[in-house]
Amino acid sequence: MDHLCKNSFWLFSLNDPELRQFYAEKVNNNSQLHHAIYIEKCTRDFSTETKEVLHLRENSILLVDTYLISIFYRLSLKGYAIIFSETFFVSYENRAFLKLLFFHNQPEGIIDMGCASRYQKKCIRALCREYYSPYDDLQASALRNLLINLFLLSPTVNYEGQFKSGHFLNYALEFTDLIDNYAFHAKKKSFYTGKINITEKTLDKSLQHIYHKTFKEILVNRIIIESMRLLVFGNESITQIAYELGYDISYFIKLFSRWKGMYPKTLRENYRKILNEIENDYQNSPL
Repeated sequence: MDHLCKNSFWLFSLNDPELRQFYAEKVNNNSQLHHAIYIEKCTRDFSTETKEVLHLRENSILLVDTYLISIFYRLSLKGYAIIFSETFFVSYENRAFLKLLFFHNQPEGIIDMGCASRYQKKCIRALCREYYSPYDDLQASALRNLLINLFLLSPTVNYEGQFKSGHFLNYALEFTDLIDNYAFHAKKKSFYTGKINITEKTLDKSLQHIYHKTFKEILVNRIIIESMRLLVFGNESITQIAYELGYDISYFIKLFSRWKGMYPKTLRENYRKILNEIENDYQNSPL
């Protein structure tokens, strides 16, 4: 069965055999995509280390950044994957929703939204029914409302005030767009306020009001996420990675260890051990 992209996102069962093929053809290496994964059940045992690193637990919702998603498609999990396409970002409201969702909680590529409530489970079932029902003119609106409700029901998330924040919201969203493009080369606040044409005080207020984070926290978090991508999946030396991110090796190691609680080399070794374990299981499993 061909999966349609309805309202600019796809919905898959995690044990759908078409998911692997879909990912290989349409999703892999596309940095504009974000993924929400509802883990209903882990169908096999994982090591404690794997569970801790990947935040694996049953009955939970994870927001997974693109660079890690290929791992989750190899884990034999029962649940659902929601994949947001590039066209989802065309709408300002959709873009604001995802920016708030991912930046609000994002300490790394995986964000654990906690145990799903019974209302969220009902919302997921309703989302599945609506997604696979025959198309009508109201379906796009219904799907978007169900998506938003799914995440707004999480006890740690409250976006109502942020959505009503007017110019603060606009400034914060514009800033995060700039961070995606310039974080590795421009690290001074004045660069971003000049691009947005606002004062540093206004930027600080916007980021605190919308994301509850400082300029430095958002900037460094974006750099740390990129460094993890390069450490886990890249072959560059740690010195080369530091240079790509705009740091000398000594400062990068200090920064990374302060934010992640371990040295870059240790993280690389830990992830590669887990990736090898998952890949071996994946290669030995039936398609």
